[in-house]
Formats: sequence, C-alpha cells, structure tokens
Amino acid sequence: MSPLNIKKLVPRGIRLRSKMRWKNGRWRLATTDRVFLEDVIVPFFLADDDVRHVLDIGVAWYTRSYPRLFKGKDYWTVDIDPEKQRIAGQNHRTVSATQLDSAFDPETFDLVVCNGVIGWGVNTPPAVTQALDACAAVMRPDAWLVVGWNDVEGHRVPGLEALFDARFRRVDFPPVGADHFIPETPYGHRFEFFRKR
Repeated sequence: MSPLNIKKLVPRGIRLRSKMRWKNGRWRLATTDRVFLEDVIVPFFLADDDVRHVLDIGVAWYTRSYPRLFKGKDYWTVDIDPEKQRIAGQNHRTVSATQLDSAFDPETFDLVVCNGVIGWGVNTPPAVTQALDACAAVMRPDAWLVVGWNDVEGHRVPGLEALFDARFRRVDFPPVGADHFIPETPYGHRFEFFRKR
C-alpha cells in the first residue's frame, strides 16, 4: 500500500490534530489556508474601524479560540449542528447558513466569513443560492464577504462563480492585490473576496 493510501486510513480529525501548533498563547491549526486566514485576513479586518460586527459561519474544534482572535469586534458564530454550541462561545446561534436571516436582523454585519461551508454541507446550487441570499440579507450595504472553499472533485459546486457574481461584486483584497487567493494546499482551497452590491 502506498503512503498516500495509508494516510487515507487515518481519520481526517486525527490528521488535522497532528498539524496543531502553539502560537501567541493559543493552539492553532497550522495548515497554509488556516494560517492565511488567521495571519492575513483576520488582522486586516481587525484594523478596519468600519468592520465592527462579524459573522463567522461554521464552527469546528480548531476555531474554539476565534472569539479571542476577533477581540474588539462584535463576533458571532453560527453552525447547523447543535453540538457546536459548547465550543462556539457565547455569541452563537444554531442555524443553517441558508437561514441566517431567520436568526439575525437585516443589515447587521459588516463582515461575513464563510470558510469551509460550501462543498462541506452547502453542496448544491440551490443550497448555495439560499445561503448567499441569507448572507446578503444580514449584511449591511457594501459589507465584506470572505468565502473559502475547496476547488476539488467532490466539494466543487457547479456554477459557483455565477452564483457569487449574481449577488456580490468581486473586490481586490488589499493584502494580496487580487479578488482571490489560493494557498498551497493538497485540497485546492481558495479564498474569494466580495462586497455586497
């Protein structure tokens, strides 16, 4: 059996835990996409005084410290899994990404981060359409949307680019000077940057 096939026998959660590193007083998942999110994306928005209210869609064991990471912002999380409440922090709602507008007032957020949700639960064009419409409903005019997704077979949603472009305008993210960034990962992760139309 090749090393790649043996690797697949180890559960994903255990493989990810082997990538944990201690930095700045907290454990972090040290994959290139997660490092880019935490070391480039988050600091950019922490420094932006116009970004006061943040919604982060999706909770995992490796995001447990994110309420501290977003210190100084009104930081909220959502996840469809009620079990995630215990690791999410106090500002959390158990709700699907497709129903954000049932949990929050219109035009509440200055920034919505949707990383690892599309293709990992929100898997079809109709579900993505619902989720993007729900995001737009809870975002103030000109708010930021940061989407991270895996551009690989099994997680790619057909027509995704058109679904984004119908609701949001692509914008260059100043730290990279482009409307997207593709860190080197074996799972084709990419970040895309938008503002609400």
